[in-house]
Amino acid sequence: MPASAAAMASSNQSRLKEAMTGGSGASKGPHEPDGELTDDTAGGAELRLSEGASDDEQPSSSYLEPAAGDHPSSLYGKYTWRVPNFFNTSKRELRSQSFTVGNYKFYILVYPNGCDVCNHLSLFLCVADYDKLLPGWSHFAQFTIAVVNKDPKKSKYSDTLHRFCKKEHDWGWKRFMEISKVLEGFTAEDTLMIKAQVQVIRDRPSAPFRCLDPGYRRELLRVYASNVDSICSRFVEERRTQLQVLLGQLPAFRVFWAGLPESRRAALVSERSDLVLKGIVKKFFNEKEVTSTLVMDALFSGCQQIEAAAVASPTALLAGGAAPV
Repeated sequence: MPASAAAMASSNQSRLKEAMTGGSGASKGPHEPDGELTDDTAGGAELRLSEGASDDEQPSSSYLEPAAGDHPSSLYGKYTWRVPNFFNTSKRELRSQSFTVGNYKFYILVYPNGCDVCNHLSLFLCVADYDKLLPGWSHFAQFTIAVVNKDPKKSKYSDTLHRFCKKEHDWGWKRFMEISKVLEGFTAEDTLMIKAQVQVIRDRPSAPFRCLDPGYRRELLRVYASNVDSICSRFVEERRTQLQVLLGQLPAFRVFWAGLPESRRAALVSERSDLVLKGIVKKFFNEKEVTSTLVMDALFSGCQQIEAAAVASPTALLAGGAAPV
């Protein structure tokens, strides 16, 4: 499970050990970066490839579109970190150079022999210079970290979603993979290659919003498509059950409805669009669920289609006409 390196010192003994060995990912002192970091954002192959993938952008929407400069592609970064002499290092922790995504600085932190665990490689994404940021700061991001194998199909990936803040300024996996597994094709001439994709998210509770860079969304969808389908199917089944209960009470409901004045009926069958959209976000967006961003992107596109249909033919939509799919 993803966890914060800063929160792993669970006893006085472990805290003392950290103090004697130079601290954890939360240490504030200067630290020379290790290895070489390259920026792959502008190009390069996707980490998890699949034939026939496509990602057609939907037309813009008047009230759903994010502010200028907040499009997910401008808040996304992809980086490769090569760590030489990995098995011969005497350092407890290794850090990449810092990199900027969405005006926020991050770096990758790896513990070759584990952070408070044995026989495991620990990997974290950390906010750089977090102690110098303004009080109350927070960065919300989804990220993927991969340790690359010579055989791309055997590369090890992990995805997570986290709101970085002063208390949780680093996040990742203390048991990313077993050390013994690293010897099975994960190093070349004692160099370990780590890839990271970071998507800063400008979330808002008022309406469905875009979350992911198109390429990153494609990759995540290949992994989590069945999860997204399950979430949607479960929601439909819940609503179907509720409707079946109402259908069983239909005669009594007809009597109730017939006794209402026309103005009251109109009020009951209408709802403010802003309240509906806010309710959708509250229902489907969970900061702890990796699939939330995929669901939110799908809902964003769905709302665009409904709005486009309403603009093109408002009377047909109100009369039950089908929106384009």
